[in-house]
Amino acid sequence: MNRTRFHFAYYILMLFTSVTLMGQEIESTIDDGSSNEYSNDQVPTSIEEIVQNTAYKPITGQEKVASDCLILLKNDGSLAAYELETLSHKWDLSFDDGAYNKMDNHFRIENAILYTLSTQREFLAVDVNTGEKYWKTEIGQQKEITKRYVTDGQRLPIKGSLIYVASNNTQLYAFDKRNGSLVWNYKLQFPYNNYSPVINDDYLLISNAPWVYCFDARTGQAIWQRGFGNVPMYAQLQIDAEKAFTASERNKIYALDIANNAAIDWEYETEHDSPRIKENTLLQNGVYYFAARKNGDDPATVTALNTADGQVVWKTVLENDGEEIDTFYAYNDLIVGSTDAAENGFFIIDAKNGEQWKIESPKEKVLSNIFGMGDELYFITENFLVSFNLERKKFDYRAFEFDDQGKDSFSLHFEIAKAEK
Repeated sequence: MNRTRFHFAYYILMLFTSVTLMGQEIESTIDDGSSNEYSNDQVPTSIEEIVQNTAYKPITGQEKVASDCLILLKNDGSLAAYELETLSHKWDLSFDDGAYNKMDNHFRIENAILYTLSTQREFLAVDVNTGEKYWKTEIGQQKEITKRYVTDGQRLPIKGSLIYVASNNTQLYAFDKRNGSLVWNYKLQFPYNNYSPVINDDYLLISNAPWVYCFDARTGQAIWQRGFGNVPMYAQLQIDAEKAFTASERNKIYALDIANNAAIDWEYETEHDSPRIKENTLLQNGVYYFAARKNGDDPATVTALNTADGQVVWKTVLENDGEEIDTFYAYNDLIVGSTDAAENGFFIIDAKNGEQWKIESPKEKVLSNIFGMGDELYFITENFLVSFNLERKKFDYRAFEFDDQGKDSFSLHFEIAKAEK
């Protein structure tokens, strides 16, 4: 029988955290050096802040993907797995907390462990081969659903043994990825945590309405907090070894010097007051990329900025229909994505020079993220798993049936997990 425990502050302060497994208490050493001593909110003050952890079976560190598979997070908040070769169904997983949507949450796969987060309370680690649970952590103990979502936009970054989550209960959390136990937490000023924290070798940063916070990623010690007046920083942060890059809800992009208390290294002003950049930011090879929606008669654009000085490397006007940018990803030296158009929405751009590829439009609208593997770009439409071969510049279509009853229109999220040889 599975036993559970509540993580109050005086439990969290211990270096050794106990995890309950099948009626047996197992002691696991937290090797990240944190004892939650830097938390500004060690004692839960509401039912939404109580964290409860249940262990089902241990993670050994020897887990491997048994066969190539596709994992899909659907708009109704449930997950499903399929054999990649045949697209035959393997397993389903639904949360038990009443969640009915995915919002813009993603999952994370590492070493055959799938980490996934409900939009309400539950945070799970499951076997990518079977869907069986390793552990479950509940963030909050409220039983009734009073909000459309409590978590949104989370990418679940991992550093060492820690995995990070921000919740709209105002809390930023670091959990032990091996057993789901709480390692440290910090209470942010506002509950608007709809963009994922980002990490580099030393720091974790997160936007919180008009604030950007910086923490020691390992210990949770707050380093600085930078304000931007009354302008929300509602866009996905990016980070390299020295700078953080943030975009405002209006028309500014800032490069912040992490080691110098978030001093503004440079800023860039977009052409329009409301480009709706949101999650459409990327960072690679010393270049910051962002996509801006269609604005009136002006088309959607993708812009590349030099991270050293904020100068424009290139700017491309998308030759696509649609108003919003739905998906935006980097793969090798390409920027790939799609708009909200039913036709002519898929695009590929050379990341070095901004040249947009001349390609045909896929048969159906892109409904998912775009996943790169080898010479193929994969995405999901209403009836197909589609692959685009980068050498042949041709689409291939495989019939793909999946049941998605979700009422929200966020992009589906999927990944392909390859068997380890």
